[in-house]
Amino acid sequence: MSVAFIFPGLNSLMRKSDRARFLHLPEVQDYFARAENVISDRFNKKFDFKEFLELPAEEIYSLKNISLAAVAICSIQSGVAQRLKDKVGEPDWVMGCSLGDLARAVFAGAYAFEDAVFNHIWFTQRIDGIDQIGKNIGVLAPKGEVFGAEDFAWFDETAVDVSCLTPRFLNIGGRYADLNKVEERAKEKNWNVITILEYPAHSRYILPYVQAVESDFHEVKAFKPKISVFSSLSTQPLEDPELIKQEFLLSITRPIHWSQAVQQLVNDKNIKQFINIGPCRSLSGLMRDIPVQVETKEAFEILA
Repeated sequence: MSVAFIFPGLNSLMRKSDRARFLHLPEVQDYFARAENVISDRFNKKFDFKEFLELPAEEIYSLKNISLAAVAICSIQSGVAQRLKDKVGEPDWVMGCSLGDLARAVFAGAYAFEDAVFNHIWFTQRIDGIDQIGKNIGVLAPKGEVFGAEDFAWFDETAVDVSCLTPRFLNIGGRYADLNKVEERAKEKNWNVITILEYPAHSRYILPYVQAVESDFHEVKAFKPKISVFSSLSTQPLEDPELIKQEFLLSITRPIHWSQAVQQLVNDKNIKQFINIGPCRSLSGLMRDIPVQVETKEAFEILA
C-alpha cells in the first residue's frame, strides 16, 4: 500500500490536549532537548518547551513567541515521524501544510534539524509590525456548497490571496480593509468566517519581510531529500535542494493548494493511505471534503 505522511501547520498547538499528546515519546523529548541546546548555544537563552506548552494558547501564539511555537511543532512532528517510521516503515511520500513543511523537510533529510531551529528563529526576529498589515481568516461555505469560479474571480479583484484547503474551505490572507469586504460578502453568501492568524500569512503582503532577509538566506543549506517530497504550494514533487530552499523562504508569501495536492497524490501517485502526523487532527478533518477515495489514519492511534 502506498502511504504518505502529512504534516499539519501552525494551528497544531491550539488545543492543550494536542500539545500534550506526544510529550511522553522519547523521540519528541530528544528533539526538544536538541532545540533547547540550539537556543542556549546560539541565542544565549535558557528555554523549556514543556513549560512553554503549558502557557495559554493566546500567549503561545503571540507574535513574540510565534517562532518558538513553530520550533515546538517541528520538534514534536520530527519525533513522531521518526517513531512512526520505525514502527510502520518509511512512507512513499511526505507533504506538509504551511508550517508542516519544516518538519516534512527535516524528516525527508532535506534540512538539518539544528539548522531548521536556528534559521527559523533567526529569520523571524525581524517581523515586528507584521500584525499591523492584516490577518489570515478561514472561510467555510455552507454544507453541500463549494466555492466557484465567480467567487475566486471576486477574491482576485479584492486583492486577497486564497489558499484552497478543500472545495468548501478557504484560508485567506490579506489587508484588513480587503478582508472586511470578504466578511461582508460572507454575510450575503452565508459563509462562516473565523480568524486563524493575526497576520496575513500565505499572502503577497508578507513579501517585504521576506525580501529583508533574502540576502542572508543564501547561506541556508538544503539537501536532496531521501524520501519523496510533494509540495502543497507548487503541487509538484520537490527534489532540487535549491527549490526546497526557495520554498523555505517564499512559502509564507504563497497560497497553499492543499486540496489539489491531495488529489494529485491519490490520482497520480497512487497514494492509498495518508497518516496524519499531528499533533492536531485538522488535516484529517479536511479530508472529508476533498473528493478522493483514500484512507486517513492518525499517528497517535498507530503509536498507541
